[in-house]
Amino acid sequence: MTATCVYLACKVDENPHHIKYIWSESKGAFAEVSTDIRFPFDVSDIAECESYLLEEMKFYLVVYHPYQVLIDLNTHLKLAKPSLQAAWSIINDSFCTDMILVYPPHVIAIAAMFLSRVVDQGSLSETEALQWYADLNVDMTDVLQVVGELLAVYDVWSTYSEWRIPELVYRYIADIAASC
Repeated sequence: MTATCVYLACKVDENPHHIKYIWSESKGAFAEVSTDIRFPFDVSDIAECESYLLEEMKFYLVVYHPYQVLIDLNTHLKLAKPSLQAAWSIINDSFCTDMILVYPPHVIAIAAMFLSRVVDQGSLSETEALQWYADLNVDMTDVLQVVGELLAVYDVWSTYSEWRIPELVYRYIADIAASC
């Protein structure tokens, strides 16, 4: 299912990859994690699973990204270029988490703008910026939750150690195999 999701996501995001490439990368990633268990699927399984996945999604493939919201909202907040680039990078970082699936794009864009104001205050004063956020008619608890999650991600990334990842993944797969 994971390989199928990646395959379909590439197609939806207009970055298509051949199904054989997705299969070989999935097989390679699976082999890196576990030498005991081999990847049990072939290309036809991914193609078949794609139709089931599409059916489950009711063929709804419209994807909204926070980038356009960022650009639209910046016409009012007028972030300086470094701050806008920081917000764009923060949105990029949000794609490394599940928050892009949990929160609407506008909440992520507003959280990115909120964090980027730390870098640069923009053309609005502090009072004007606070009023601008208040006028958005957005639940700021969601925005602050996204900000908190992003800060937690940055904290984890600052202490990240790559050499432990294969061990953790192998332990996770062993736990799943033991529960089956």
